[in-house]
Amino acid sequence: MSFAAELNEKGDYEEALEAATSAMSAEKENPEPFADRAAAYDGLERYAEAARDLERALELNAAARVIDHDNLDDALFSALVGAAKVEVETSVDAAVALLARYAKVLPKGRHVRDADDWRKRLRGEMPSLLDERDK
Repeated sequence: MSFAAELNEKGDYEEALEAATSAMSAEKENPEPFADRAAAYDGLERYAEAARDLERALELNAAARVIDHDNLDDALFSALVGAAKVEVETSVDAAVALLARYAKVLPKGRHVRDADDWRKRLRGEMPSLLDERDK
C-alpha cells in the first residue's frame, strides 16, 4: 500500500493529495498515484478533480493492469455523480455533460445505464427514489 493510500485511510486527505502528487512525478506511467490522488480529492469532495485523475488512471492501467479495472470503473462513476450533483446547482446542462463523460471514457463500463439514468434525473425526466421517500 502506498503512503498516499495509508493517508487516505486515516482521513488525512490534504497530506494524501501531496504524497500522491509527489509520487506521480516519480512514477509517470503508474496508475496508482493517480488513483490515490483521486481518492484524496474524493475525500475532500473535489469530485471533478477526482474524475480527471481517475480517467488518467484508467488510461495508464490499460497498459499495465496494476489496479482492478472494476474498482476504477466504480470510482469514476461515483466521482462523476458527485461532480454532477455539485454542478447541477448552477447548470443542469453542465451536470449532464459531466455524466456523459462516463460513456465516452468507458463505453462498455458497468455504469453506462446508471449514468444515463442520472442524466435523466438531473433533467427532471426520471424521478429519484428520494423523491418517492419525500412524498
